[in-house]
Amino acid sequence: MAVAVPRPSTAPSRPRRKPAPRPISGVKAAPRRRATTHHSRTARASVGGRLAPFWIATLIALVGVVLSVIVFLHVSSLRSTMQAGELRTQVEATQNDASNIQAETEQRLADGRVEQAAAAYGMVLVPSQAMRTLPIKIPKDLQTH
Repeated sequence: MAVAVPRPSTAPSRPRRKPAPRPISGVKAAPRRRATTHHSRTARASVGGRLAPFWIATLIALVGVVLSVIVFLHVSSLRSTMQAGELRTQVEATQNDASNIQAETEQRLADGRVEQAAAAYGMVLVPSQAMRTLPIKIPKDLQTH
C-alpha cells in the first residue's frame, strides 16, 4: 500500500523577524513606537487603500448619471423632432384640404357666372344630345403600335 507524502517545498522560506530585545532588569522599557507602515492616511485614500472602492463607486455613479442625462436629452430631442414632423404633415394635409374645398367652391360658383355671362352675350347652351362627334381616320404609317 502506497502512502502519499507531501513534497518538500522548493520555494525559499520566508525570513522571520528578529525577536524584540528583552529589557534589562530594573530598567523600565520605553513604550514601543509603532513602525511607520504604508497604512498611513494617504495610503488608505490611494487606489489600493481602504477608501478607494468608495471613491471609485462614487465616480462610476457620477459618470452613469451624466451619461443617463445625455441619453435622456437625446431621446427627448428625437421625440420633439418626430412630433414636429407629424405636425408638419398635419399642416400640409389641412392646407391641401382647404385648397380642395376652395377650388370646389370656386368651380360651383363659376358655373352660374359663366352661364350668366354667356346669356348676356347672346350665347345658347347646346344640349348634349344635339352634339355629335366626327370620326377621324389616321393613316397606317402614322399610327403607333
